[in-house]
Amino acid sequence: MASRFTHHDSPASAPPGSDLRQKVEKLGIELENRFNQVITHLPHRIAGPQILANTLGITTVTASRFLKAIAQTDPIATIQLLPGPNPLRRIIEAAREAGVADAYCQEALDSVEQFDLLIRTTAGDRSSFKAMLTAWLPEERKEFEAQRRQSIYKALCELNGVSSESEINAIFLHPSETKGAIDILNVKCLLGIDRIRPEAVVFLGTRRLGKDAEDSHAPRFPLTLEGKPALDGLADVRLDEYCNAPPAPLEAEMLEDGTVQYALAPTGFGPASKVDLVIAELNRAELRDRTPNAEHPPYFFHIPEMASRKLVFDLLVHEDVFPGATPALLAYDTVGRGPARAGDPSRKLDQRDLAEDMQAVGFDHRRLRLLEFPAYPKLRETVLNKLDWDPTRFRAYRVEIAYPLTGCQITLAFQEPAT
Repeated sequence: MASRFTHHDSPASAPPGSDLRQKVEKLGIELENRFNQVITHLPHRIAGPQILANTLGITTVTASRFLKAIAQTDPIATIQLLPGPNPLRRIIEAAREAGVADAYCQEALDSVEQFDLLIRTTAGDRSSFKAMLTAWLPEERKEFEAQRRQSIYKALCELNGVSSESEINAIFLHPSETKGAIDILNVKCLLGIDRIRPEAVVFLGTRRLGKDAEDSHAPRFPLTLEGKPALDGLADVRLDEYCNAPPAPLEAEMLEDGTVQYALAPTGFGPASKVDLVIAELNRAELRDRTPNAEHPPYFFHIPEMASRKLVFDLLVHEDVFPGATPALLAYDTVGRGPARAGDPSRKLDQRDLAEDMQAVGFDHRRLRLLEFPAYPKLRETVLNKLDWDPTRFRAYRVEIAYPLTGCQITLAFQEPAT
């Protein structure tokens, strides 16, 4: 008896969004051609945004954005950069009044109506539509996301009552005197901490980094650069001489999971009461020195402590630690599930894409300078000298993010050495 079901080989599925992409590309070409016709038929030669602004009675900003959009070779970039439908309608009406033939203006207007319809039917509004297009415009995505993160930053400043200008985390990996282990030095800087409400809570935590099942039973003894217990010698954890603003008053405690939690003690509030916090914490034999592998890659991470204008995450690795291996940049959403172990298949759904890249700085540490923190090179030199670690033997990796999202774990995980 023949089966009721017959197997047919189906053609390979088109990539998600391919239909929308085709529509956008077609419309982008149409808008570019029709608006170039309109501009070409203006009574004056348009040599720049100022002339176009004067001719049509629009702002120079709108004129500049418009001319940049219709000059693109990528039709998706044209759609992304164009002003919205209403400004485009005003440009067409002004061109009509300036003497451009009705036929050219009507063609452009028909395309604008299609543009408006596409926005409303696919995304609902222009902002969401632009977010969709960034999937096909990597060069635009970084700026787009930074703008949206800036809006989140402003909201969090007001909701949480605290923010910082810069958050800098430098992790140094050095061979330990304990055979088969790595010493980890963690230097953390919160610059320009601004409480806009006096009761706002500020925490700065240091965690066991690269922790896995084989390390989890080892006790953790955070130390100062002088080798004192970090909690007992709290004043020595702080490096107040590198603060531009008054040093932040600090309290500390060890949590059950081995995290050392530093809390900002009471301060004033408002811009005149900004404080800085710079600390250095050393953990001897914190991590086993093992060959990186795909299943359990050694990893090091940073989770932003508060709303901040800029995050800088530096990883400086001694040449004898993970030789031949290079870290990969990963990001995880930690909301609800906490920090993620790199490569953990159960956290695959928490993994996020980043528009930013990791910079492989190498051994030339001059590339680690920060305009907003001129004392940073001197700070690195001081902490390494105190530990008698040779700075010339550290290769460096850097991640910089404008307006980082709190709760987003930025991870550098070491891949297998090249063979």
